[in-house]
Amino acid sequence: MQEPTVIQIRPAPPGANPAQVLEGLKEQRSELRNQLERLEDQRENMIGELAATPDAVKKALEGRIATVHSRISEVHAAVAEADMAVARASAVPGAIVPEPPEPPRSGPPEEFWVFIAILTMVFAIPFSIAFARRIWRRGAQVVTNIPAEISDRFNRVDQAIDSIAVEVERIGEGQRYLTRVMAEQQKSIGGGAAEPVRQSEREGQQVRR
Repeated sequence: MQEPTVIQIRPAPPGANPAQVLEGLKEQRSELRNQLERLEDQRENMIGELAATPDAVKKALEGRIATVHSRISEVHAAVAEADMAVARASAVPGAIVPEPPEPPRSGPPEEFWVFIAILTMVFAIPFSIAFARRIWRRGAQVVTNIPAEISDRFNRVDQAIDSIAVEVERIGEGQRYLTRVMAEQQKSIGGGAAEPVRQSEREGQQVRR
């Protein structure tokens, strides 16, 4: 088995800026952690392929897995050493630069803008509703306003329909009157089946004449 190479964290050169040294160590630690993650993913993929690998090739794959495993152990040690180097560099005076304080806020406080927003909503909503109702009413008036010519035609049609209804009613009254008169005449003449008249009576009546 190949012996793992040890990754060493080199100390900062003398006279270097402590802040820059600390930033460089942090970048180095981040890169080591990325390498460690990639190596672990590679080892998991090889272990998954091991079950479907023929026996003739399985030994070679096992050797590659062992190499990756040793590399993972090496990077683990390097990450631990990088953590210690970052901790030591943080203790150097001037390594950690404090963030500049926020500039003093100018203008009205935030509560003022909140109050303005609430006041705007209180007044804007009623005005919006009123404006929408006004537009709706104006649209309804435009729809209901019919030209005078069409209105006159509708009036003439209504009058003609009324006249026709009166004439139809008169015709109905006349038909009812004729029906009643005809029924009364039939009653006065006599209804029912005709009675037979004997021949002798008819001859006597002719003699009398």
